[in-house]
Amino acid sequence: MSKLFPSQIVVSFFCFCAACHAAPFGAASAFNLVALGTVNGGGSTVIAGNIGTSADVEGRIAAANDVTQASTVGATLGSDPYGSLAGGYAIVAGGGVTTHSSLNINGGGNVYAPTNSASYNWNETPRGAVVSTGPDPINFTGLRTALDDLTLQLAALTSNGVTGAPTPPGGNPSWLVLSGTSTTLNIFTVTAAQFSSSNHPLDIAVPAGSTVIVNVEGANVTLGTGIYFNGQQEGDSNNDNGGILFNFSSASALSIDGQLDGAVLAPFAIFTSDNQVGGNIIAAQIGLTGEVHNIEFDGTLPPPSETPEPGTILLLGTGLLFMAYIGGNHRRGRQLGFHRLTY
Repeated sequence: MSKLFPSQIVVSFFCFCAACHAAPFGAASAFNLVALGTVNGGGSTVIAGNIGTSADVEGRIAAANDVTQASTVGATLGSDPYGSLAGGYAIVAGGGVTTHSSLNINGGGNVYAPTNSASYNWNETPRGAVVSTGPDPINFTGLRTALDDLTLQLAALTSNGVTGAPTPPGGNPSWLVLSGTSTTLNIFTVTAAQFSSSNHPLDIAVPAGSTVIVNVEGANVTLGTGIYFNGQQEGDSNNDNGGILFNFSSASALSIDGQLDGAVLAPFAIFTSDNQVGGNIIAAQIGLTGEVHNIEFDGTLPPPSETPEPGTILLLGTGLLFMAYIGGNHRRGRQLGFHRLTY
């Protein structure tokens, strides 16, 4: 019978941790706005895969079909954790860029546009060049399938946080408080009415640095006011917005009328906004938006079909190392093993 040595367990644990930090949305992780295109699923049928924003987008944009309108793109690309996945592109437009206006590319980068009727100003180096031939740099069919699966997997997670918790000291009694205590992953489920009401803005009260998943139920969803994080409105410098993901697995229409900072996964929805948003915005189609800030999601998503309790990942790794090292029960250590992330 083969033995499992402590060094092998260390390697397995290292691989597990490395997988935790893989790009959570695949190639879409490197883009500020992503329009996935026509999809059927989640109770919705949404046409097109266009991006039609007229506001400044600090990050990159990618559309399965046309980019019909845009302004300034790519002003803050220097610190992207997954920027290398963009392949050097600031704009990927599978159906071409059909606007006749002039687009500013402020952070450098190429443009993929099989058909193009726009002119470009590369205001920073390295300067890019419009690419009009060759294969699409993003496999939108595969990406759409993976993200359709992901949104449904996340929606099936069991909540480990409390929706409607007591208002924290110094808080506003009108808030709908989402309270979680996990230092790793806090999961909440809210209805479209709870998410949208301007009478009780959400306050997400969790340990700083933890990943937050907010599953929002409903087909037609509107955010009517800004969202708070630990008592302060999102957008403030002390917020931890890179670890928040809003998941809309059943939405066909998503309208943001208040400031929202945090990743949005709504692969079956038409997304529009008249306010500032910040994060990876992933939808079937993206209409007009307010200014879009480049805040890439840096949280850690759980493996499929797993909902870790507070400290589960840390305890799992250290517990196995401890058993293997002092207990000598090699067979038991081998049977437990590790589950690796597949996203």
